[in-house]
Parts: sequence; C-alpha cells; structure tokens
Amino acid sequence: MNLFKVIICFMKIASLGNACLEFKFSREISASDSIQVISNYTGSSKEELFGLCAPRCLSDMACNAFDICIEKLQCRTIRGWTPFLTGDVSAGLCRRYQIECDDGYFYDRENKTCRKHEYCDFEGDPESSCFLSESTADEFDWTCHTGPTKSVGTGPTSAASGQYYKYIETSKIGQHERALLETTKTFQDKTYCLTMYYHMYGATTESLLIQTKKVNDAHITRWQKSGNQGNIWYQLSGVNLTLDSQTKILIEATKGSSYTGDIAIDHVKLWPFACP
Repeated sequence: MNLFKVIICFMKIASLGNACLEFKFSREISASDSIQVISNYTGSSKEELFGLCAPRCLSDMACNAFDICIEKLQCRTIRGWTPFLTGDVSAGLCRRYQIECDDGYFYDRENKTCRKHEYCDFEGDPESSCFLSESTADEFDWTCHTGPTKSVGTGPTSAASGQYYKYIETSKIGQHERALLETTKTFQDKTYCLTMYYHMYGATTESLLIQTKKVNDAHITRWQKSGNQGNIWYQLSGVNLTLDSQTKILIEATKGSSYTGDIAIDHVKLWPFACP
C-alpha cells in the first residue's frame, strides 16, 4: 500500500497522555497555498518528509494536519482545517493529512475531542446549519444562486466550491443600499476566527464589510474591502473577532452606482479559537 494512504497512529504523546490519534489522507491541495501554515521542513524523500511532519504535528497543540509536497520535497504543518482549492495550481500539488474527525468538525487537542465549527456553504435552501441569517435592518436581501449572475461584466460565474453561493443582485437596487447577514446564536466570551471566500467583480463594485455589534452600540468594522477586485474568488484567511453573549457578527454588502456591482461570498466559517 502506498505510504500516503497508510493511517499513522502515534501513542503516548507527552501532551496527550495515552491518547492515540490518526492521520488520514484528506485531499490534494495547491503547493502555493500557504494559508494557516505553522512550519515548513525539507527532506530528501517522501518517506523522510512523512517522518518529519507527522510527529512534529502531534507534538504541537495548534497542529491538526500536515502537507507533503513531493515536487518541492517539502512538508508543512497546518493549523487545523482544510481550505478549499481555488486559483492557480501551477506550483504543483501537495497531499494533506488530517487528524480524522467527521465532516464539519476539527480536533480540539486541549479537550481531546472532535468539535464542531460554525459554517455556511449555502448548498441548502433553507440551510439549517448556517450560523448567518438575513437581517431586517437593511434595504434588501442576499440571493442564493448557482452559475453566473444575471448581469454581464459583474459577479462570479460559479461558486468558490460546490454549486451555490450568496451574492447581492444590484440591477434593481438603489445606490448605497445594503444587504446584511447577521448571527442569531449566543457566543462564548472569547476570540473566534472567521474565514470565507469573497468575489467582488464589476466596474461599480462598492464595499464588503465584516462587523460586530453589541446590543445597542454602533457597528464596529473588523474587515472591509472596496472596489473592483477582478473576476476571481479570494480567500480571506482569517479575521479575529472578540465575541460574547451580547455581540453578533454582521456581513454587509453595499451597492454602487450601477448594476455592475455584484458582490458574492461562499464558505463562511467561524472557528472557536483565534486565527494564527
């Protein structure tokens, strides 16, 4: 059996007592994807790389996965989730090995258990698993869609991954009108990490914001992007959000001066720890 398909189990790791963890091959990803990388190592063979990265990942409380990049003879340890493959893969491919948990879960080393993270992939309608809902404090709603948007010269032609995404259709909306998604769940008092894909293509694209709001306080902008970013999905690698039971998250998109201002998002995820 190929070494890459062997499940490796290391026992009696100092930080984990007698726990036994398994690494399982999850998917091929781009060698140029450096998001959430903790450390890089080089070796002379794939066997050596496996031996370098697997034990180092197990000894690092922040590491839940590692990559082996054969073409570069390099391995790298990863913070703990598998980003989706987008964009140019000309730099070659790596194979990612993940500590095995069910889909939608990640391994929490501190509590020695698989934990669920919040996510919205917009593949269902309604999407009961999504932690974001349409707000009533805006002028129009986001649209769940598959394939290209209705207007030429704006919006994506397909989802970042899967079939569906959400976007603002700006053909019949007034300038500066907003669409808001907001959280309705109660958060613990700690720092979370929000990741997502976004697409901002069109000559009159205005703005996309991630905000937090506590009860009756004003919105606080934690991240924003404005203007035409080109016909490509970008990955937002992580925004730290300090939350508590009184605070909610808002994702706001605003229409520009014309119909060529469609803004889209996909695979929005909220992780119960700070971004690396």
